[in-house]
Amino acid sequence: MLRRLALLAALAAAACSDSQCETGAANLSELCLPSSAAPDLSMVIEVRELCGRGCSGVPSCTALMRNAEVVLDVEQEICQEILTQECVDLGCIQRVIQCQLPPLKPGEYAVVAPGLTRVLRVQDGGASTCRFALH
Repeated sequence: MLRRLALLAALAAAACSDSQCETGAANLSELCLPSSAAPDLSMVIEVRELCGRGCSGVPSCTALMRNAEVVLDVEQEICQEILTQECVDLGCIQRVIQCQLPPLKPGEYAVVAPGLTRVLRVQDGGASTCRFALH
């Protein structure tokens, strides 16, 4: 297991050392949203990757307001090096990524992410973060 983690770290560090990389959307399996969010504050939530490729870079998350929806743009750099047998053998990776949402006024908002849409209620007494429970 330690050998596999060391290999993953080494390959991830060297993964995008040339121009054979592309940026692509990372699909998600889960969004951590509280039952309600505090108004007028930036909020940090966590999202879980659906199935990242072995040796791929950790996705980044940007939250934007678009047409009265909070749209999560979750992207990662995918390089040719991840097609090596060692990376393929690592299989599916489900990493947790943090997203910072912009301050929102009271109301209900659709939170739209690659592969998911959820409703977020913003009201007084709501939370300013949402993190997945540790397993």
